[in-house]
Amino acid sequence: MRDMRKLSLALILLGCLTLAACNGTPTVVVVVTSTPDPHIMQITVTSPQTNVAAQPSVPPTSTQKSKPTQTVANIAATPIPTNTSAQPQATQTPNNFPTETKAELYIAQEDFEHGYMFWISSIKKIWVLYESPNNPNAGEWQSYSDDWVQGTDPENDPSLVPPTSLYAPVRGFLKLWSKTPGMRDALGWGKTPEFALNTTYVYQPGGSVDANGNYIQGPGKHFVTALSRDVYAMTEPQPGQARGTWEKVS
Repeated sequence: MRDMRKLSLALILLGCLTLAACNGTPTVVVVVTSTPDPHIMQITVTSPQTNVAAQPSVPPTSTQKSKPTQTVANIAATPIPTNTSAQPQATQTPNNFPTETKAELYIAQEDFEHGYMFWISSIKKIWVLYESPNNPNAGEWQSYSDDWVQGTDPENDPSLVPPTSLYAPVRGFLKLWSKTPGMRDALGWGKTPEFALNTTYVYQPGGSVDANGNYIQGPGKHFVTALSRDVYAMTEPQPGQARGTWEKVS
């Protein structure tokens, strides 16, 4: 009986292998499983495309340790340069042209009938902007030293009586306005009183850089934001001149 079972098993295996070969399958997997009946054996044939139940793993012995499961991130591979003979390029260095300056300044401002006055606290200067007769948003400007001394120079002049809704300047603006020939007539009376504010200031250097990389200084430009949020751009005077030009840019 045992021989007959072996013969039957061999014939079944041969038939399965022959069937797999006829179907063009290169390999097959044969799983033989015993049943409660010693006269019956279950045979399962699967192709490589069919999932096969995993065999139980062997428990680790005292000299064999199981490896922990690792999670591998899906990281894109770094491409390899095709031109391996290329040399790295040198990083371009900046030229010697100075960069612009930005700051918050404490200033005083007064609007006049024909221009403006700005007191720049950090440098003790008064910038006077004269309106062009043909364009109230542009003209010439000049920087003056602020030599008003508190406690020594008067803060106001009671003899000055401006027209209704206009104002006489005070303190440093008054001293410069009344003592500088022609300034009073050029500016007129104040349209606003003098007021102080913290504001934004920007300076853009002028000039150029020659062929050797040397910086050649030239007239720069000052930007001051007024209380009205208008921005006044003042280009420095050309060499040998006392006044530069200004314009309202926003």
